Amino acid sequence: MRDLGRIIGHIPARAGSVRVQSKNLRYIAGKPLLSYSIEAGLACSDLNEVVVNTDGDDLAALAQAYGASVFRRDADLASASASGDAFTYDFITKYPVDTLVMISPVCPLVSSVDIAEALQAFRDSDADTLITACETQMQTFCNGEPVNIDLHGPLAPSQDNDPVQTLNWAVTVWDCAAYKRHYEADGNAYIGRKRILHPIDPLHGVKISTETDFQTAEALLTAQGSSCREAPHYWAPKQ
Repeated sequence: MRDLGRIIGHIPARAGSVRVQSKNLRYIAGKPLLSYSIEAGLACSDLNEVVVNTDGDDLAALAQAYGASVFRRDADLASASASGDAFTYDFITKYPVDTLVMISPVCPLVSSVDIAEALQAFRDSDADTLITACETQMQTFCNGEPVNIDLHGPLAPSQDNDPVQTLNWAVTVWDCAAYKRHYEADGNAYIGRKRILHPIDPLHGVKISTETDFQTAEALLTAQGSSCREAPHYWAPKQ
């Protein structure tokens, strides 16, 4: 088990939003979207600090209101075309951090337990990067070509298919020293070199990119907070 040094929860939240207007400020299930990632980070005792990386005055004020620190991103790193590689490198070269934990501001169902479990998996490994992912064994194609099925025989039950991982970036962990080396050598480090694809509950990995995603996440958050949740029960014919 390795020592991760100073661990910072990093929440990137730029003011512009292409598909859902001002989504980080928008209320969802009674609270601003950005507040969920802040609260999850602050509730994780493994983190030394939670920092919102933003270019927006309103987002900075919201972050401080919920107890996070603020790092002001330069304008050239806040455009829709700015790469995650670049703004992450900018942060780790200017902030005292050994291990960076990115908590996605658009995954409001991520919990402090998800963050702690990701950190433990990273701590127990020799990886330089951990990225949360969801798995499916459903028949999957890419550009019309099969990924996990054989088209030349009987269709196997889905439970027999190889699992396919889809990255959701709900929680991402980087070794900052390795990140700096890779970025300075090749201009890319976000995806890592020696990486763990860490499984996360698909519900916790729900990511808001569209209006439909927003509605789905709000329904899940509302259901999660309901006091009327029941144990599973099943229909049966009358005796």
